[in-house]
Amino acid sequence: MAQLQNPNPNANAHRYLLRGRKTACRSKPAKGITIKKPPPPLEITNQKKRKSSPESINRDGESKKKKKRTAPPAVFSRDVIPDCSSVEDYESLGMISKGSYGVVYRIRERETGEILAMKEEFDGLSAASLTEIKILKYLGRHPSVVGFKKVAVDEYDGVYVVMEYLETDLKRYISLKKEGLCEIEVKSLMKKLLEGVKFLHEKGVMHRDLKPSNVLVNNDGGELKICDFGLSARFGKPVYSSSVGTLWYRAPELLRGVETYSSAVDMWAVGCIMAELLMKEVLFKGEDERDQYYEIIRVLGFDDEGYVERDLSEPRYSIQDEFKSADAKLSEVGFDLLYSFLRYDPRKRITAECALDHAWFNEL
Repeated sequence: MAQLQNPNPNANAHRYLLRGRKTACRSKPAKGITIKKPPPPLEITNQKKRKSSPESINRDGESKKKKKRTAPPAVFSRDVIPDCSSVEDYESLGMISKGSYGVVYRIRERETGEILAMKEEFDGLSAASLTEIKILKYLGRHPSVVGFKKVAVDEYDGVYVVMEYLETDLKRYISLKKEGLCEIEVKSLMKKLLEGVKFLHEKGVMHRDLKPSNVLVNNDGGELKICDFGLSARFGKPVYSSSVGTLWYRAPELLRGVETYSSAVDMWAVGCIMAELLMKEVLFKGEDERDQYYEIIRVLGFDDEGYVERDLSEPRYSIQDEFKSADAKLSEVGFDLLYSFLRYDPRKRITAECALDHAWFNEL
């Protein structure tokens, strides 16, 4: 199984992210953090530290500011996506969600009566949507991956993407569970999620934006499907962008700005999702890249490669402390799996295949 593409990510680049960090930060002090021989600053846009306003980051860890397009919409071609259907083949059952780029509708296929989802983009078929279509067509069917159905067009050359439909996503599912999810429920969801991630990695695909809102579930949580493959990439590209993924679920190597990384970035995100399922809140909630890296260090302590040192006199915070503050419970075996996802070194991060064999899933 293909898992690692480059076992030697730039281990020193992230040190710059902590330079200039104010020591009086949030509820827990930064006292005792030291950096060994910091390298020259990396070229990062907007290097000047600015305090984020409450509106600058949304509840999903993304900037609320409208992003500028870096590329024009992809040119639609029936040669690229053959076998298109007409929007007249579907009946609209109402809008599911609306974003800055488009609208998602709940629809019924007239011929079969099947309930589906249809995505319309305001500016036409984007490059990200074309990537998603190609990835989903390549992946084929899997119980834990949303299925691509067809591309539909209207008489004005409008383009719509038709996919499988589930009632909600993990983000909303978590928020609706007022009493929280018990460990048994989390195990069931995590098993389905890991089966989907294992399938992606076996097929040579990194998702690169796993988060609760990109995981669909039905109302009782019995069915789960990974969705939104617009940032996905196939293994084998010589250079990847590090500016992928949503900030709160972004792996440390991405925060360090490396351009050669592996599918282990998905496993970090899986660990963040596992913690959120149990805690009902985001585990690492930074305001920007520097702050995100600091939040990781605040919870996990120094990393296992010695990138950052702490004075022994400083209290060591842990994920267990975060769970206690959130009144969440997890067995010791469960914490062992969670820590296996959240390793600084991507080479030491557990794979989806090994995670499915972890003792936590056999624990009563």
